[in-house]
Amino acid sequence: MMNFRRSYALLPVVAVLLLAAAGEPKYQYLEGGGADFKSILAAPPVDGSAEQLAEIDQLLHWQAQRTPEEAQRCKTEETSDAFIFAGVLGKAFNAHDLPATAQLLENACADANAIVNTVKKDYDRKRPPAADARIHPCVTAQMSSSYPSGDATRGVVVATILAQIFPDQQKQLMDLGKQIGDDRALAGMHYPSDVAAGQKLGAAIAAKIIASSKFQADLEKARTECKTVH
Repeated sequence: MMNFRRSYALLPVVAVLLLAAAGEPKYQYLEGGGADFKSILAAPPVDGSAEQLAEIDQLLHWQAQRTPEEAQRCKTEETSDAFIFAGVLGKAFNAHDLPATAQLLENACADANAIVNTVKKDYDRKRPPAADARIHPCVTAQMSSSYPSGDATRGVVVATILAQIFPDQQKQLMDLGKQIGDDRALAGMHYPSDVAAGQKLGAAIAAKIIASSKFQADLEKARTECKTVH
């Protein structure tokens, strides 16, 4: 499995572009196609608005207070795959030993990413560093639209799915899933409102994915597989 960002953020973009001429992307678990997820999100603050300026002030404050340890955590999350959740579940939770689980997560995140890319295109919000040169991200600069945060969306989607397999560790999983999104604002690559929108979108996408009969069949395979190593 490729890293959390590249496999679920860049490659599906190519797929979406290739499928654009044919219409709706082909989803793995979103039965009936992608719902109108954009309707659950408010539009982001307008450039130059009091809300956006307040967000910039918040990002500058976090930037000034950001510790080397926090910066390193942001970088680690950026280059990790979905098995970063081994930090909660232990070393036995890895793609090599859990191929069915890896495929489940990849399918779900590809679906989520197709939705995220559509919403990003519609809003086309500039990233914080493009809006204010004082903002210096501690992670790799991204040129895609800022709203909503794809990392925040995928963090919630993956955490919610893993909580279906490991219910006893639901809180720790959800905490890490939320942290992955929150750290994108701490890193200076997203506005707080981008992250909040991504987390809300992730919860809605996860709920629809979980309702899929195909997902439920694949989930049972993943549960069985995880029992052998956990």
